[in-house]
Amino acid sequence: MKPMIKLFRKIRYDLLEKNKTGKYFKYAIGEIALVVIGILIAIQLNGWRNDNINNKQKQNVLKALQLEFQSNLSQLDIVLYYNDKTQNAYPKAMDLINKQNVGKETFIESVRDLGYNWSFNPINGALRSGISSGRIHLINNDRLLELLFSWEDVVKDSEEEMRTLRNYQSDAKPLLAKYIRVVDMWRQYFPEARNSNYPSDYAGLVKDILFEDYVNYSFSNAIEYEAELKIIKNNNLEILKLIDQELKK
Repeated sequence: MKPMIKLFRKIRYDLLEKNKTGKYFKYAIGEIALVVIGILIAIQLNGWRNDNINNKQKQNVLKALQLEFQSNLSQLDIVLYYNDKTQNAYPKAMDLINKQNVGKETFIESVRDLGYNWSFNPINGALRSGISSGRIHLINNDRLLELLFSWEDVVKDSEEEMRTLRNYQSDAKPLLAKYIRVVDMWRQYFPEARNSNYPSDYAGLVKDILFEDYVNYSFSNAIEYEAELKIIKNNNLEILKLIDQELKK
């Protein structure tokens, strides 16, 4: 750049020394035009460079979010699986109550499945990092941004249902403990556990009116929680779909 400036300056001096004023002004105007063009080219190149950097950062944010929401979807499917087990246990437990005919294995399976309370605890590291750094705004898909910014609030709404269920089940522990020994309930998973000195009273629990309340409440809460989980899953799937579309652009 400096050699070129020196060359322009020498040409101007030569024109002035030879009293070629008209040519000097024409040349000066041309020189100014060249400088302006050079500045515009530099600005354009800088813009291209910044666009390239921003695009790479956006791709990195999208890929991190993609991995995160794929992981969240897998966890969500597990939670839904155990929620289904709770709902499927309901008719079995009600049959036991209505028939007053207690089959040990069916009883244990029903009561155990009614007690599942798996909660959805998504990973939000990439999402929070993208928001706090401001890089999430590199994404120009309005619907995707809307889903990402509302994600944690939607999940939080479902947590209330789970807390309600867990609190109720915690309050119901004395009822179950009155009739059923823990070792009998979970022997399938801990076969090495020793037998209790106090046998479980399966028939006694079935006849207790509070057990019927427990069965109905666990079932109804599982349905309400499933409705929240399905909203979360639909959002999760849409987020992954939109991320995939953005990555292919």
